[in-house]
Amino acid sequence: MPKFSNTLATVLLIAVLVLAACSSEPTPPTPPAPPASSSPSPAVADTHGHVAPHGGVLIELGDHLGFLEMVLDAKAGTLTAYVLDGGAEQAVRIVQPTVSVVFETPTALAGQTLAMGGKANVLTGETVGDTSQFELTHPALQGQTSLAARVVELRVKGQTFHGIAVTL
Repeated sequence: MPKFSNTLATVLLIAVLVLAACSSEPTPPTPPAPPASSSPSPAVADTHGHVAPHGGVLIELGDHLGFLEMVLDAKAGTLTAYVLDGGAEQAVRIVQPTVSVVFETPTALAGQTLAMGGKANVLTGETVGDTSQFELTHPALQGQTSLAARVVELRVKGQTFHGIAVTL
């Protein structure tokens, strides 16, 4: 009789497992990957919880290729851009002496294209034309708490981004 009980228990266990496997919902198929593109992904606002190291706003470049951090200092009337890696942690030098920005707001700058100059840094060895930091100071930025603009062109790690939306 014990032999029969063990066999019956084993059969019941197998039946329960089979029924459980059959009654579970099938896993939906994985959607196909988007087709490869020769142009980089657009710049979008960061949605992954990265922290802006300079207290600004992060804008993702491509698919974690890097970030552009924009910082507005209303007291000084200064707009600073930092080019960062895909983790928004390390500076990424780019070979550009300036970064042009077309302003939508504030009203005093609307429609104007101004150049953010590259910043040299003796501590890191960065020079104008080989730097990760760009800056623009303008009286119309003093006292501003927000702005809207577009970076005309930014070349990072071999990819070129056009019309990067900036909203602070």
